[in-house]
Amino acid sequence: MMAMLMAVSAFSQTIKPNKDCIEDYLPLLHASGYKAYSFDISEFLNDTYEITLKFNEYVDSLGLVDTFGMPVHNRKMLSAFSEEIQQRILKEGRAADPEKGIYSQSDKIIIGFCPTNTDSLQALYLEVKERQVIKWPLKLKGLVNPSNNQLEYHYTSRPFKMDKFEEGKFISLVLFGSYWIDKEYGSLRFCGDNEMDPDMSTVQMKYSPHYFVIGVEINKVK
Repeated sequence: MMAMLMAVSAFSQTIKPNKDCIEDYLPLLHASGYKAYSFDISEFLNDTYEITLKFNEYVDSLGLVDTFGMPVHNRKMLSAFSEEIQQRILKEGRAADPEKGIYSQSDKIIIGFCPTNTDSLQALYLEVKERQVIKWPLKLKGLVNPSNNQLEYHYTSRPFKMDKFEEGKFISLVLFGSYWIDKEYGSLRFCGDNEMDPDMSTVQMKYSPHYFVIGVEINKVK
């Protein structure tokens, strides 16, 4: 009798399907070359700030070779519109915070990377949520892989450790860098810390022949 109960109990277990959710897709997206980083800027919403998303490009001993930046305000006030349009916005419920007179505002920055149809290009995605979206092609530099003598493009991203905020100072947020050739082992590698140091002293920035530093500069609007 006991043996029969144990047999029934063993076969009563079953696998049940789950409803898919976004977390299930993240490993697939990462494996396909998609990666995103999110940064909270909600503490700046009490005032209007000019936020400039920037990326700096570094190549070997040349150091910094190029910089790109585009400013946007973290919020837009209802007062920027005429009285007629303000009333229409309020009536339609399109104001983010009508009590404070705010039409739209951003509480986060998103930095993302997307693959393209060309190995030598990577798409950079920058967003100040609700306020600005920038898509920009990053031109990559290939390396000849010692193991097969083929020209290959291998890049990866790493977040920076959060530095103390200073108005008007560039804050590094994400590194996007090339692997380098390890002559001792005859391979390509990008080994080192999982977070980059703001002073650019992390080992990956010492050996990587080409990388981009993506970050932000924030200034209060007078």
